[in-house]
Amino acid sequence: MAIDKRLIAGEEYLKQLKQNRRGHVDDSYYPKKLPDFNVKDSQIELLAYYLPQFHPFPENDEWWGKGFTEWTNVTKARPQFAGHYQPQLPSDLGFYDLRNEETMEQQIELAKAYGLSGFIFYYYWFDGRRVLEKPLDMFMKRKDFDFKFSLCWANENWTRRWDGAENEVLLGQTHTAESDERFIRDVIKYMEDPRYIEIDGRPLLTIYRIGLLPELEATVKRWRQIAKELLGKDLFLVYAMTFGEKRVPETIGFDAAIQFPPHGISAHDITQSITPFSDDYSGNVFDYEDLAANARSSLGEYDFPVIPGVFPSWDNTARRAEKGHLYIGSSPDSYGAWLAEAAYHAFNKPVAKRSIVVINAWNEWAEGAHLEPDQKFGHAFLRTSADILRPYLKQPTSNSAQQHLTPSAMITSPVPSYAERTAVIVHAHYAEPLEEILKGIPENRHQDVFITLATEPNAKILATVAIWAKNANLLFFPNRGRDIRPFLGAIDVVKSKGYRYFIKIHTKKSVHRSDGNQWSEALTKPFLAAIPTRAIETYLEANRDVALVAPAGHVLDGVQFMGSAQNFRWLQQMCEHFGLALDYNGFQFVAGSMFAGRVSDLTVFANDGWLASMFEEEMGRRDGTLAHAMERMFGLVCHQKGKVIALLDANGAKITRESPIQKNYQYAQTQSWHVVAG
Repeated sequence: MAIDKRLIAGEEYLKQLKQNRRGHVDDSYYPKKLPDFNVKDSQIELLAYYLPQFHPFPENDEWWGKGFTEWTNVTKARPQFAGHYQPQLPSDLGFYDLRNEETMEQQIELAKAYGLSGFIFYYYWFDGRRVLEKPLDMFMKRKDFDFKFSLCWANENWTRRWDGAENEVLLGQTHTAESDERFIRDVIKYMEDPRYIEIDGRPLLTIYRIGLLPELEATVKRWRQIAKELLGKDLFLVYAMTFGEKRVPETIGFDAAIQFPPHGISAHDITQSITPFSDDYSGNVFDYEDLAANARSSLGEYDFPVIPGVFPSWDNTARRAEKGHLYIGSSPDSYGAWLAEAAYHAFNKPVAKRSIVVINAWNEWAEGAHLEPDQKFGHAFLRTSADILRPYLKQPTSNSAQQHLTPSAMITSPVPSYAERTAVIVHAHYAEPLEEILKGIPENRHQDVFITLATEPNAKILATVAIWAKNANLLFFPNRGRDIRPFLGAIDVVKSKGYRYFIKIHTKKSVHRSDGNQWSEALTKPFLAAIPTRAIETYLEANRDVALVAPAGHVLDGVQFMGSAQNFRWLQQMCEHFGLALDYNGFQFVAGSMFAGRVSDLTVFANDGWLASMFEEEMGRRDGTLAHAMERMFGLVCHQKGKVIALLDANGAKITRESPIQKNYQYAQTQSWHVVAG
């Protein structure tokens, strides 16, 4: 059956009409919420490219029409196929004019608040002729703009297609010994500003296309000599890895290279999988997550200094319409996974002792590459960027926002509990799975059930509890750290009531997976079957060297299934905080974080103020949060104690000490960990 493109296009149009109604808020939208830790204390420095194209100037008036700015392209963008996110429109800062000083002041405050360390301004210089200079000149005059900056020379032709090619040149570049010397003398004045970024005591200068410099080594030598004469210091020269450039920096007089995605990084072309609205569509659609994975793996291939680069999204439909190139699959979650690996690489392989990641870009709206808030995601990408900085704080044991793991409120059962029984700790986030769990627990054990809920639970959850768990204990916690943070608070409570053992289960849905319900059932069913028989506490009483009991088939190797680089960094910082050794070999963990165990084996985490304050706000990330890392930390602590994880069969009737390593696991993928060995 042929696909009716007109019908699909019409549905997309109606969807856009709904989204453009006054007051509409997308499900993906996250409002402004500043980090609750000192972002300046992070050992990772985030820089972002800054495009000064958002104000009228004579050349654009001449080439494109009076009053043209980049916003002209942005607002004309249209979706080319179903699900294509266009137009991408700003929210908080609006359609700003960069001649307005207040705009840049707001940009700087926003960037600083979420942990960015500085902007890299694109510098447009054509043999002495400057364009788009007003925003940078304004920044230089406003000495009260307390923000670091450096320059990236966009040393290619300005063309009608914005591709730097030789055809349809609007403003051409000429590279001679004389012009390149004039260039460096022109930019020296910016490097004298105390806000200019220095690496190893030398001003940072990025060159966009070194392949266009005909006498590269000689040019670099002249630049360095002039800088020493005028500044009294050398330059720190970095080239962008654009147009296939991968030369060893020191062989051409440079200090480092910098990734510049999507340049030089392959990705699956999935154009054939989409149905364009127009038969004239000739663009290319690529897989964002595949590109991010290739960018991460390529970092381990370079034997020279490389600064990692990432982008939140990329789509130049605004400039090229039906001929645009774009990457789909971008989200705050997928961006966070990429940024986490870039940060981990930068931390372990710093360039001149600096751990820097560069983001493309702060405000490349016509290329769909922007950290600035938009109408769909709001502050989501900014909040994700800040969260990546959390496990890199210079003082991991100090935090200005100390919290506690204890419940914010508690309703205890009127029925006496019995210490020889096992406390059943159930985190209630979804009502439907909660009902099934509570129905599976015998009524005479409800006084041993400790249900952890959000401070403001929804009515459906409360109704489910009222019907199916009348004598249960209710513990209320802030909605952070998923099921993990409430569990740590609950451990302290059950310990105070004399329980020696616990069973931890939760209302897992894994809504991002089609088999999420199947996964949840496989994890909870064995425990619900074992509760009436007291099999778990009997086994733990007799086997003191067993720390945890897990569902068979769900115990994984901790390194092989590490997941996000952020998980590993969190483990490093937690080990530092709790005085534990991080052994790369031998530790296992329980996937899905449902297990039983001995309360005393996990009290090391109970009511720890630093740990409580480090959990991120919930943003639906599938991996890389402190909660995901804690899932692995439970297994690591058991390993440190010399204890093992036993397996409970699917029927909840038999527990064995065998703990085979799962080489394949249908609910998670293995991770190639070149960065760990490094």
